[in-house]
Amino acid sequence: MKDSSAQWYYSQAGQQHGPVGMAELKSLAQSGQLNPRHDMVWTQGMKDWQPAGEVDGVFEKRAVEEKPAPVAAAPAMTNPDPYAPPAEIGVDAAALQGAIWPGARRRSFLLVTYLLPFLLLFALGLMAPFIEQSSNPAPFGLVILFALIAMGISIIWFGVQRLANVGMSRWWYLGNLVPILQLWIGYRMFACPAGYAYHKKLDGAGIVLAILYWGMLVLSLLVAVGVILIIQGAVGSPELQREIEQFIRELEQSSSR
Repeated sequence: MKDSSAQWYYSQAGQQHGPVGMAELKSLAQSGQLNPRHDMVWTQGMKDWQPAGEVDGVFEKRAVEEKPAPVAAAPAMTNPDPYAPPAEIGVDAAALQGAIWPGARRRSFLLVTYLLPFLLLFALGLMAPFIEQSSNPAPFGLVILFALIAMGISIIWFGVQRLANVGMSRWWYLGNLVPILQLWIGYRMFACPAGYAYHKKLDGAGIVLAILYWGMLVLSLLVAVGVILIIQGAVGSPELQREIEQFIRELEQSSSR
């Protein structure tokens, strides 16, 4: 059993935390916030970082007896200061992809952000005839208002949680207000798997979604350019100019009377 008064450091997804006491380290392990295979721990007197599941006293005896699968030993590192933890160790990309990440997963984000508004609009379309025939449409208006507010809050909340799931700060959600930057943030939330900011790997579904995302953006850009060109051509049309001039003359004649 390790000294309970020792100060410990732990590393998760390449990010170092601590110092904490053994009691807090055990609490993290019991609550599932510390992975016995992927998360590493270190304290003064240890030569290198070790997987949390291989350190006595961190996990319950039952968890220790299960003997987590062996992981590659961390490379030997020199530590000139015995009171500071060794330099941050590299984390294998495959291990990161298999880790459990906080926040909203891609599937739930897509359902809430894209499917929920469609279903809500579909339901409102079905309700429209009943609302028009109702003698008191005010309650329907309140229901619709609350539904729209709830949908907006859900979309924002899942968007913020989705950023945490891909390894980004939740404050990045404000980047959706910045032109161009919003395209990059939207791509990460739409297509990237959990922990993408660390492992930089797209899975099969992510590749398909990435193609759909950028394809929709390119198509939208082409449609916008086409509309602008059509409008410019219509404005330059002599027939349209004559109709506008005729309309203005009629307005002047009617005002003079």
